[in-house]
Amino acid sequence: MLSIRPDDSPLNLVHELHRGRFQQLFNTAVMGMSMIDEEGRFRFVNKAFCDIVGYSEDELRSMRYSVLCEPSTKESPAIRSKRLHSASPIGHQREQTLLRRNGSALSARITVTLLDRSTNEGNLSLIMIEDITGQKTAERELNKSRSEVRTLASQLIELQENERKRLSRELHDDIGQRLSLAASEVALLQRQYSEGPAGLADGLGTLREELDSLCTDLHCLSHNLHSYKLQHLGLRPALKDLCLRMSQPDFQIDLVVDDSEYSASTEVSLCLYRIAQEALNNARRHAQTSFVAVTLTKLQHTFYMAIQDSGIGFEPSANPQGLGLISMKERLKLVNGQLILHSIPGRGTEIWVAVPDAVDDSDHHNNAQYPSIRSHGEAA
Repeated sequence: MLSIRPDDSPLNLVHELHRGRFQQLFNTAVMGMSMIDEEGRFRFVNKAFCDIVGYSEDELRSMRYSVLCEPSTKESPAIRSKRLHSASPIGHQREQTLLRRNGSALSARITVTLLDRSTNEGNLSLIMIEDITGQKTAERELNKSRSEVRTLASQLIELQENERKRLSRELHDDIGQRLSLAASEVALLQRQYSEGPAGLADGLGTLREELDSLCTDLHCLSHNLHSYKLQHLGLRPALKDLCLRMSQPDFQIDLVVDDSEYSASTEVSLCLYRIAQEALNNARRHAQTSFVAVTLTKLQHTFYMAIQDSGIGFEPSANPQGLGLISMKERLKLVNGQLILHSIPGRGTEIWVAVPDAVDDSDHHNNAQYPSIRSHGEAA
């Protein structure tokens, strides 16, 4: 007769039941259940276990548990038996790949529970297996879909940047030059007709000023679409140029970049530049603030950037994410970065970003530790 320890789990109540009751539970359980001895041989198996692995009861009783293990995880029967029987009496659970009788792989969740060692059958372990092949297949499909979405996002961002570069060049080299030429011709006409009919010179002057303004706006639009300083000079000069161009008398931007010598990969530089650009545009449009601070530094192998404003702030949980924030997060996913948005109504908003540098070894990416973001007013 099998003797079950009172504290065994998940059979901690079995000691109160008659052996026949336990046998009925064992035999009719929908979960695959078996008992093996110290040598890993099957002593008892239920129908569900046979159905899962594809072997008959007689076949299993002539086998060791190790036969079910895929070759890459096989251990000697003695070692496997020792490991199984060293399990905690309350049971332990793990996932393992087994081989069915037809040779197909079976992803299983296995629970091992030690039975009382004073049984006449010797030391036995109760093994319960649950077929999770479908779950694992679904997880693999989900991971594949996520990978495909990430690849598509990367391609879309790359296409977007290429199109921005093309439009920027078109605006600067073609339309911008034509507007500049038109402004020069109007200035020439203004000088020629300075003593002409009343109002003509003034009208030409107004037209020239409008053309000059259009040229300036077009120049800014071209730079917003594609930063040539980022492309040719790097991240630090590009950020300085961005902050200078966006600063206004009622919207001051303070940029702090550490003086250490560093270089960022093209992907990381573009990501940080676009995030700063988007965050500053959001602050100018929505924050109702006159001051924004942008900080960029690099510690070891990770870039850290913070954009802080002292505006009206908002309650993040009460506001749906806009396309700008979604775009930032998608860009960061492509460079293994992290974004934290912190905002307090009436106290401003902070966007905090950490990005491992792609030019460093991948080991540093995996080991990068991101410090916690601080609320406004907290000491550094």
